Parts: sequence; C-alpha cells; structure tokens
Amino acid sequence: MPIRQANADEQTQLSRLAAEAFFDDELFGDVIHPHRKQYPDDTYLYWLARLRQGWSDPNNHFLVSTVERDNGAGEVIAAWAQFLRKSAKAKKETAPPDVSDLPPNRAASKELEDLLERQYEYIAHEWSGPRAECWDIIWLATSPTHQGQGHGRALVEWVIDKATQEQVPSSVISAKGKDGFYNKMGYTIPTGKAWEPETNPMYGLVEGGQFWWRESHLTTGQNGNK
Repeated sequence: MPIRQANADEQTQLSRLAAEAFFDDELFGDVIHPHRKQYPDDTYLYWLARLRQGWSDPNNHFLVSTVERDNGAGEVIAAWAQFLRKSAKAKKETAPPDVSDLPPNRAASKELEDLLERQYEYIAHEWSGPRAECWDIIWLATSPTHQGQGHGRALVEWVIDKATQEQVPSSVISAKGKDGFYNKMGYTIPTGKAWEPETNPMYGLVEGGQFWWRESHLTTGQNGNK
C-alpha cells in the first residue's frame, strides 16, 4: 500500500478528509463541533489550523496512504497520519502559525474549540522518564470511503517501524471504539485516561481517551516485531 510524506500544499485536502472521518466522533464531533450539522462545511477549519501548527514543528511527520484512481489519472489520499517524535531534549520555541486568514468555525463550540490545548498540561506527564523519548500518534484519519482497507494499519506500521529502529516506545490516545484496533497493532500497555483527573477540562465529556503504549523494544527476543 503506497505510503509517502504529505506535501504542505495538501493541508486543506487533509483537513477536509479529517473533518469527514471525525464528523461523528464523540470528541471532535459531539463535543467540539456541536453545530456541525448546521455548518458541515466549517469543520475542516479546526483541522486546518492544527495542521498548520503541526507543520511548523520539524519533529512532526505527516504521512499519507494513497490509492490509484480507477481511470489511472493520479492518486487519491485515502488516509493520513501525524506522528510526533517526542524528545527529552529541549527544543526551540516556534512561533504559532498565522491563521488570521481563516474564517470563524461556526460549527465549533467557542468554549470547547481549544479543549485539547487546555487539556494538555494534565496529560504531559505521560511522556516523561523512560517514555520521554518516543513516537506518538497524534492523528490518524481514514476517509469513510476507504475504511477497512488497511490504510490505517499501513500508516501505524510506519511509526512502529520507526520506533523499532530507534528502540523507543510509541504511544497513542485511542478514540472511543478504537482500542481493539490499536491492541492488535501491539499497543497493549494501558496507562491513564486523557480526561483524568477531575480537574481536567475534558473530564466527563468523553468515554474514550485511553492511553496505550507499545514497548516491545523492552522485551528480549521480540525486537519490536509486530
């Protein structure tokens, strides 16, 4: 299955794919975009702003899985992922991207649109100590048209291979209903929940959000095999 690095000029396309993939997700749909059925064409703006932000950090890696068009005229992006190589080493601060050209996201809750940004301080400890050096799956979005065809698996295998080569763990926060997928991929060590503790602004808003780790590099003889 063809996997390649995404191009910066594909950000809008990736944003629209993510908006479609997560339209009915409990967090990105129900919680963050309660007005999405009234303004369905606005939800991609959420993803576009975050893609721009992620693109400014060289430690982020954007991958796409593609399929050839039926008529042979080029390719279609079926899925994409953002992987972050976290490090204990200090990194230079990067200026936030300019999103002043983007219109307001009318589908979003103005109180909860920045929920993930406000929630991060409550979960940052997960990536510390022996897990400070790791690969983290930030986003994994598959077009509904191409779900069940192995695109998500191929993308996750890419980051597993990277973690295996570097002998570091990898992590993911699983959305509701996705635990089984990641467990099959070797993410079988549960730690906290992304909405803990009670002071976390995400507390009580979602049922998913389980932290999973893949640490087969610590098991003698497995050598990170999937």
